[in-house]
Amino acid sequence: MPMIVDPAAPQITPPDRVVSPDGWLAALVDELWAGVALSYNGTAQPTARNLVLNPSAEGGPAFTETYSAVTRSLVTGDAPFGNTAWQHVQGSGGTFGGTAWLLSGPQPEGTRLRVSVYVKVPGTGGTTIFFAGRSSTEGTIGVVSAGTPAAGQWTRVTAEYVVPAGKTVDRVAVAYNASAGTTWLADAMMVEVDVDAASAYVDGDQPGCQWEGAPHASPSVRTTALPGVDDVRQVRIMRQDPGTTGPVPVRSADPAWAIEGVGTAYDHEMPLGVAVVYTATPVYADGSTGPSSSLAVTVPAPEPGEDRDLWIKSLDEPGLSMRAMIVDYQGPTSAARQDTAEVPGSPYVAVAYDEHAAEVVQVVVDVPPEDVNRMRALLRSGVLLAQARPGYYMPDAHHVPADITGPTRTGKLGSSEGYRFGWTITPVARPDTAEQPLRVPGWSWDTLADRFASWDAVAASYSSWASLSTNGVT
Repeated sequence: MPMIVDPAAPQITPPDRVVSPDGWLAALVDELWAGVALSYNGTAQPTARNLVLNPSAEGGPAFTETYSAVTRSLVTGDAPFGNTAWQHVQGSGGTFGGTAWLLSGPQPEGTRLRVSVYVKVPGTGGTTIFFAGRSSTEGTIGVVSAGTPAAGQWTRVTAEYVVPAGKTVDRVAVAYNASAGTTWLADAMMVEVDVDAASAYVDGDQPGCQWEGAPHASPSVRTTALPGVDDVRQVRIMRQDPGTTGPVPVRSADPAWAIEGVGTAYDHEMPLGVAVVYTATPVYADGSTGPSSSLAVTVPAPEPGEDRDLWIKSLDEPGLSMRAMIVDYQGPTSAARQDTAEVPGSPYVAVAYDEHAAEVVQVVVDVPPEDVNRMRALLRSGVLLAQARPGYYMPDAHHVPADITGPTRTGKLGSSEGYRFGWTITPVARPDTAEQPLRVPGWSWDTLADRFASWDAVAASYSSWASLSTNGVT
């Protein structure tokens, strides 16, 4: 699906979604606009996915095969899940063998797989458990050790397997390095993509899990639905910035509509270059709240050495927001707030004082000719937010430009010839966030009407209301 984009801007590769552990809150960093698209979905969301088609012996031999020198059979009465497990008897022709499980599809080079399985091994006759990536056309493609399991009991072993360069893997085997005649058991194979630790075992027969297709013939997922999700009407999302005393509301989620637990928000006021934590709390129809869901993300700041080092964002019209190059930055001043009085009989004066005013700076930026009219409109669009990278030690500042100078032609940008704009950044308190609407850069109902000829075309382009609200991001 498309990112939120300015059609005239260079396209970027969409980054990965960050998802909370419970799967209800997701965030996507929109680097093009230095914002974060947030989606809340309290319905049944996958929190773990098993690529193995028939991971448990309860499904019989389908989508499994014998691997190397073993004789295998299904046995009942001793299994970590259900009542059936795979029994292996090491053959005399080799000491390395087991069962291979087919995956839902070929995994390409560089894919990071987390493989886990339950095994029960005897106290003698064997040493190490291994996982082997395999291909239907090439056989074994790399082996990783899963260590030496405890003897005489069901033990879960796990290892990371990265698909080698130029290869694909469509099945994964577990093997035991044991002498001929050694008998051991295996069950509940799980293969996950790009996780650091194995999730709790998943197959569609387990409580809270489901098959994506036919039972014992498809991947399976664990789903967690928010209690009472059908009664959710709104979601309130707060943001905790580093070094601050408490969280602040996200402007478009104070609160956001989340009918039956599904809603969206967009935040373009978070600090740049540092990790922030978002926490979403559902609000039910009766006004009560449900369990919160949290995640952390970082929106990159302009890199050192980049010409366009100042973000200027419009709160009301974020599609006008842009980065510009600072060419003149006067040192900040903080006005005093003091009243003094002479004290009879004392060489000193009495001072009544309050906190100093916020830092005021005068800034001049340079923009290319194609951005002049946009900068004109931006500086006149109401409350702005100025942000620079942390190394500038320039606090984020909400402000409304007063006197504006420019555009003044300078040639600063070489052959393109730049134009200067100058104004004073006099910080104001962050405008109230309560009941503010969703504002997304370059996207609105008017944009939708211009882009699509019919509602059928809209319905065919977006999978949900959440996707429609942010032009496919959520």
